[in-house]
Amino acid sequence: MIVRENNDGKTVLIPQHAHAAISGEIARHWRKDDPNSPVQRPDTIMAVDQHDRAWIPLDEVPKRKPDGKGFYSFIDYPLTDKLRAYQQGIMEVREQSRYAAILCSRHYCSFFSNDTEDEQIKAFLEREHGLQQADMQTLTSAEKATLDTDQKMLSFCDDVSLYLCMNQPGVSKQNEVSWFRDGFREQFSFAEKIIGEWVSSEEVRLTPSPLESPVRVAIPQVIVDGDEFREEKLWITVT
Repeated sequence: MIVRENNDGKTVLIPQHAHAAISGEIARHWRKDDPNSPVQRPDTIMAVDQHDRAWIPLDEVPKRKPDGKGFYSFIDYPLTDKLRAYQQGIMEVREQSRYAAILCSRHYCSFFSNDTEDEQIKAFLEREHGLQQADMQTLTSAEKATLDTDQKMLSFCDDVSLYLCMNQPGVSKQNEVSWFRDGFREQFSFAEKIIGEWVSSEEVRLTPSPLESPVRVAIPQVIVDGDEFREEKLWITVT
């Protein structure tokens, strides 16, 4: 889950797979004048769209912290369960596309340092690197040539969706989540840096825009008020 508080002090939960679907919408509407646009690479779009399907079973029942104060987010979720879910999610993508599976596997592996001393993470990285190498043997030369570009695309679209989901709608620049306050880390042929900004509670502007046209996305949210859970949708236009 993505977990934040709204202006009323209530907890807002956003399922990870729903957030990933927003990433997919960003990729689908990428500007066509960019030579690296993913719009003609369906396996790339699928990887972006499905990269967090690992969280579907974990988010079915939000996991409360042992002290009862809040819920685990995707950041602090217990590692053993998270790594097991990552593996399962990658394998589900792999059933549809080896190319997309490599992208998703690389994406998850990028969360961890290769120098880690954690045995669970070491085992996860070793397994995933092995699968990546095996799947690489099935790719065409053209697919191998676009892997790095498409991994960057997945990372950027993921970050834009996180920007939408983790921030309070309409937040001022100085109060944004620190991860994105100074812009997104990925560079493209048309921009060394892309900056996000909340124009209003219903609109986010990306400068320069990577989009062919404005995209209207729905963010499914669960508002937690004590023991009550209320579902609602927040509509945001990204320009």
